[in-house]
Amino acid sequence: MHDREHRYDTVQVEIGRHLVPGKKQPAKFCAHGAPRWVYRVILILALCVLAVLGWYNRENLTPENALKWLQSNIVGMGNGDGFPKKLSGSSVAPGNFISSEKNIIFASDTALMVYNSSGKELVNIQHSYSSPALCASGAYMMLYNLKGKNCFLKTVAGDSLKFTVKQNIIGGAVAANGHSVLLTAADGYCGMLTAYDAEGKEISYYWFSDYYPTSAAMNPSGTKVAVTGISAKDGTIVSAVYVIDLTGGKTVQPVTASTGNFLSSVFWNTDSSVEAVGDTGVFFLNPYSGAKHEYSYSGAKLTAFCADDGRVAVGLMPYENSENQKFLVLNSSGEPVLSRQITGKIRSVSVLGQTAAVLAGGKVTFFSLAAAGDTVNSRNAGNDAYSVALLDESSAYVLGISEVRLVSDK
Repeated sequence: MHDREHRYDTVQVEIGRHLVPGKKQPAKFCAHGAPRWVYRVILILALCVLAVLGWYNRENLTPENALKWLQSNIVGMGNGDGFPKKLSGSSVAPGNFISSEKNIIFASDTALMVYNSSGKELVNIQHSYSSPALCASGAYMMLYNLKGKNCFLKTVAGDSLKFTVKQNIIGGAVAANGHSVLLTAADGYCGMLTAYDAEGKEISYYWFSDYYPTSAAMNPSGTKVAVTGISAKDGTIVSAVYVIDLTGGKTVQPVTASTGNFLSSVFWNTDSSVEAVGDTGVFFLNPYSGAKHEYSYSGAKLTAFCADDGRVAVGLMPYENSENQKFLVLNSSGEPVLSRQITGKIRSVSVLGQTAAVLAGGKVTFFSLAAAGDTVNSRNAGNDAYSVALLDESSAYVLGISEVRLVSDK
């Protein structure tokens, strides 16, 4: 019987004994027949690509961030006992229900909780905030007490930082590298922004003198922040968007977005697009070129919104108590890439990758953005469902009155 570790389809040949003197020899080939220089070129190109990616992400590629990423992913591994999951506390505001890194993060009136996609509990922290507000990016999540003075930053891996400020908190934001900002009231000014590094050290400040800040969002690398603000002129609301360089560079002067549009939420999910959502329209700004676009609701009432990767999804009610509503996904130029009529009140919307989801009439309907907005599937979410957050392009977390569920378009 032959040993399977030996091969019998090749023999060793002393190449030098068979070369013809003075004749140019062919290039040496590897086992699969390709010249060795091809593999060298491929290796060099791969190293160049890695070097370029490393350069553009150099601010995030620190030993601390690498360790946090590993900790987050290791902790997040493992199987739970599935969904649904009972809520801790009596209520969760729709804005405090976020899908990040395929985990579901939510803050009730008494606790901050995180589950992975199999239902494994990753975080369960009690709080005493009277008006909790949640934001998240990557492995980091921030919970602050709106109109209070307390805030804490948390990772799935277990790291936690606590902040106490002197003035009431108006808003906050966190970046994937752990840098964060808080908007607060300020004596003699419309408001103030304080920026923190991943260790909680104050690194930058900005005072607002023309507009009252309403919301903030950080760019992916945590080096800049977009802030929406409001003021009044001749009895009419005027909104603006600030772009502030936290590294000490030039502050872009506030861009007047529109008159009569109350910009209450801002997003910065892709480096070249800032999206600000208001009660009469969505404002898009390229923070580098200064290009601006605006989409008007044309008198319709905004019922739900979310943003991802430079796109904004909105639910619009054409008139009060309308049975049919409009679901739109807008690109960074303010152009609809999906427009559908939905039966029933749109309670919540979500967009991720090439999938958009809308919650209405107790059902979650999935749409494919890659297939001209074709309806993929509609799944029962429960009559008490009031918020949806896509886990991936084929499944979504759903928030009910007393529990969190998971639905799939499969």
